[in-house]
Amino acid sequence: MDKDQEDKDEKNQFEEMIQGLIDNKYGCSNNFIDFNTVTGLRDNLQRENQSGNLQVSGTGNKQDYKQNALVRGDKIKWIDEKSINQFEMIYNKKVGNFISHLNKTCFTSIKSFESHYANYEQKSFYKRHLDQFKNEKGRKYSIVLFLNQDWQTEDGGMLSLYPEGSDQQDISPIGGRMVFFQSDEMEHEVHPSFTRDRRSIAGWLKD
Repeated sequence: MDKDQEDKDEKNQFEEMIQGLIDNKYGCSNNFIDFNTVTGLRDNLQRENQSGNLQVSGTGNKQDYKQNALVRGDKIKWIDEKSINQFEMIYNKKVGNFISHLNKTCFTSIKSFESHYANYEQKSFYKRHLDQFKNEKGRKYSIVLFLNQDWQTEDGGMLSLYPEGSDQQDISPIGGRMVFFQSDEMEHEVHPSFTRDRRSIAGWLKD
């Protein structure tokens, strides 16, 4: 595929997500990242997990951080924005391009982003919550990139979104799918996976 076509396809993906946010309070793009990169990112996460490099996640930021398995059960590892891993570089560049497009077309003034891998073991979950800290308002938009291979409905692990004033939206965590919503508005929940580990990258666009 030539560069012009790639740029056009990427712009269409970005527009699809922005339009979804405007119309439905969340955007979704099914092949946001190519198959090879999704596989590479999933392998990274699997390797880090097997090496014991993931940390048990918690809730809150530095001021009021706490671990609570009744609320949240994933294990995480932050992705370095200057990573030299080829798949993380592709991911970071793509999110950077999305931010540039958002700033240019929607005047969002996003200045940075942060992301971490998230591994949910079988039966682990994250109860309904907002992605905004009470004492820190920097997170403007949340993004979730799913890394799962051949995910089926019976595997569970749905992401539920609760848009204010409209119906609950259940999104299957299919590999390559990106979901995008406002951090301080959209309550959401990760349901337990019934059959295997559920893998993703969670990110936040900050002003």
